Amino acid sequence: MKIFKNKMSALRNTLVGATLIVTASSAFAHVKLESAIPAINASVASQPKNITLNFGEEVMLMNVKLLDAQRKDIPLNYQITHDMKKSFDVAVPKLKKGKYTVVWTTMGTDGHNMNGEYNFTIKSVK
Repeated sequence: MKIFKNKMSALRNTLVGATLIVTASSAFAHVKLESAIPAINASVASQPKNITLNFGEEVMLMNVKLLDAQRKDIPLNYQITHDMKKSFDVAVPKLKKGKYTVVWTTMGTDGHNMNGEYNFTIKSVK
Protein backbone atom coordinates (compact mmCIF):
# COMPACT_ATOMS: atom_id res chain seq x y z
CA MET A 1 0.00 0.00 0.00
CA LYS A 2 2.85 2.39 0.86
CA ILE A 3 4.52 1.68 -2.52
CA PHE A 4 1.23 2.48 -4.28
CA LYS A 5 0.93 5.82 -2.41
CA ASN A 6 4.53 6.73 -3.28
CA LYS A 7 3.95 5.93 -6.97
CA MET A 8 0.73 7.97 -7.01
CA SER A 9 2.49 10.87 -5.29
CA ALA A 10 5.33 10.73 -7.83
CA LEU A 11 2.84 10.57 -10.70
CA ARG A 12 0.89 13.54 -9.31
CA ASN A 13 4.10 15.57 -8.91
CA THR A 14 5.15 14.73 -12.47
CA LEU A 15 1.76 15.81 -13.84
CA VAL A 16 1.81 19.06 -11.86
CA GLY A 17 5.35 19.79 -13.08
CA ALA A 18 4.44 19.06 -16.69
CA THR A 19 1.39 21.32 -16.41
CA LEU A 20 3.53 24.15 -15.05
CA ILE A 21 6.05 23.76 -17.86
CA VAL A 22 3.36 23.79 -20.56
CA THR A 23 1.62 26.79 -18.98
CA ALA A 24 4.88 28.73 -18.64
CA SER A 25 5.87 27.89 -22.22
CA SER A 26 2.61 29.15 -23.66
CA ALA A 27 2.76 32.29 -21.52
CA PHE A 28 6.16 33.12 -23.00
CA ALA A 29 5.32 32.02 -26.54
CA HIS A 30 5.79 34.86 -28.95
CA VAL A 31 3.80 35.92 -31.93
CA LYS A 32 4.89 34.66 -35.32
CA LEU A 33 4.43 36.07 -38.77
CA GLU A 34 1.67 33.81 -40.11
CA SER A 35 1.73 35.02 -43.71
CA ALA A 36 2.75 37.94 -45.86
CA ILE A 37 2.11 39.53 -49.25
CA PRO A 38 4.34 39.16 -51.17
CA ALA A 39 4.56 35.67 -49.71
CA ILE A 40 7.60 34.51 -47.80
CA ASN A 41 10.34 33.48 -50.29
CA ALA A 42 8.02 34.24 -53.22
CA SER A 43 9.08 35.26 -56.70
CA VAL A 44 6.51 37.76 -57.92
CA ALA A 45 5.92 38.74 -61.54
CA SER A 46 5.69 42.47 -60.81
CA GLN A 47 6.21 44.97 -58.07
CA PRO A 48 3.79 44.88 -55.14
CA LYS A 49 1.99 48.09 -54.20
CA ASN A 50 2.02 47.14 -50.53
CA ILE A 51 3.69 44.76 -48.14
CA THR A 52 1.10 43.03 -45.95
CA LEU A 53 2.20 41.37 -42.71
CA ASN A 54 -0.26 38.98 -41.01
CA PHE A 55 0.48 37.90 -37.44
CA GLY A 56 -1.12 35.18 -35.32
CA GLU A 57 -2.13 37.60 -32.57
CA GLU A 58 -2.66 41.30 -32.21
CA VAL A 59 0.63 43.19 -32.06
CA MET A 60 1.94 46.71 -32.43
CA LEU A 61 4.18 47.05 -35.49
CA MET A 62 7.11 49.01 -34.06
CA ASN A 63 9.28 49.06 -37.17
CA VAL A 64 9.36 47.72 -40.70
CA LYS A 65 12.23 48.04 -43.15
CA LEU A 66 12.71 47.02 -46.74
CA LEU A 67 16.26 46.11 -47.79
CA ASP A 68 17.58 45.47 -51.28
CA ALA A 69 19.90 42.60 -52.25
CA GLN A 70 22.90 44.49 -50.82
CA ARG A 71 20.89 45.07 -47.61
CA LYS A 72 20.64 48.79 -48.37
CA ASP A 73 17.64 50.41 -46.69
CA ILE A 74 14.81 51.45 -49.00
CA PRO A 75 12.78 54.21 -47.30
CA LEU A 76 9.19 53.32 -46.47
CA ASN A 77 6.55 55.80 -45.42
CA TYR A 78 5.54 53.86 -42.30
CA GLN A 79 4.43 55.67 -39.16
CA ILE A 80 4.13 53.74 -35.91
CA THR A 81 0.61 53.70 -34.57
CA HIS A 82 -0.28 52.39 -31.16
CA ASP A 83 -2.97 50.17 -32.64
CA MET A 84 -2.82 46.50 -31.74
CA LYS A 85 -3.74 44.59 -34.91
CA LYS A 86 -3.11 41.26 -36.61
CA SER A 87 -2.56 42.68 -40.10
CA PHE A 88 -0.54 45.65 -41.38
CA ASP A 89 -0.26 47.13 -44.89
CA VAL A 90 2.80 49.20 -45.75
CA ALA A 91 3.03 51.12 -49.04
CA VAL A 92 6.06 50.28 -51.19
CA PRO A 93 7.94 52.81 -53.35
CA LYS A 94 8.91 52.03 -56.93
CA LEU A 95 11.34 49.08 -56.95
CA LYS A 96 13.68 47.45 -59.44
CA LYS A 97 13.70 43.76 -60.19
CA GLY A 98 15.71 41.75 -57.68
CA LYS A 99 15.73 40.24 -54.21
CA TYR A 100 14.32 42.13 -51.22
CA THR A 101 14.21 41.53 -47.48
CA VAL A 102 11.41 42.72 -45.20
CA VAL A 103 12.60 43.25 -41.62
CA TRP A 104 10.00 43.80 -38.90
CA THR A 105 9.78 44.44 -35.17
CA THR A 106 6.57 43.99 -33.21
CA MET A 107 5.56 44.34 -29.59
CA GLY A 108 3.08 41.83 -28.23
CA THR A 109 0.48 42.31 -25.54
CA ASP A 110 3.02 40.99 -23.03
CA GLY A 111 5.35 43.91 -23.84
CA HIS A 112 8.03 41.75 -25.46
CA ASN A 113 9.53 42.77 -28.78
CA MET A 114 9.82 40.21 -31.55
CA ASN A 115 11.96 40.58 -34.65
CA GLY A 116 11.86 38.76 -37.92
CA GLU A 117 12.58 38.99 -41.59
CA TYR A 118 11.71 37.32 -44.84
CA ASN A 119 12.68 37.56 -48.50
CA PHE A 120 10.87 37.94 -51.79
CA THR A 121 12.06 38.49 -55.35
CA ILE A 122 10.63 40.70 -58.08
CA LYS A 123 11.13 39.00 -61.47
CA SER A 124 10.28 42.02 -63.63
CA VAL A 125 9.18 45.62 -63.34
CA LYS A 126 6.46 47.14 -65.52
